[in-house]
Amino acid sequence: MTNQTRWLSTVVLVATIGVASARASNVIYRADGDSRYSAYGGDRRDVERIARQNGYHEGREAGEEDARHGRSLSFKRHGDWRDADKGYRHEYGDREFYRREFREGFQSGYTESYHAHARGYRG
Repeated sequence: MTNQTRWLSTVVLVATIGVASARASNVIYRADGDSRYSAYGGDRRDVERIARQNGYHEGREAGEEDARHGRSLSFKRHGDWRDADKGYRHEYGDREFYRREFREGFQSGYTESYHAHARGYRG
């Protein structure tokens, strides 16, 4: 076996081990390192959708409760908005990205629900 053949065999082996390891952990990195793909969340758009849906759901509940109890509109008072990691899984990748999207969803769901229920409870 020539040196070139051994070198090529080594490169192929290392690449195969790297891919197998990434697949075993359910995470595959794109070559540009920008996005993570996972068995759970798919690409960045999927993680964005999941985070926003989770935030929206939590925000709707918080907005309804605040309206029913006559509290002022303030989504920032809620721990779920501040923490913004409910439903987050390590497989989703960047926690801060998830948190930003969760807060967007929370604010939207909260505001919508607060206004809908505040009108209903004013008599």
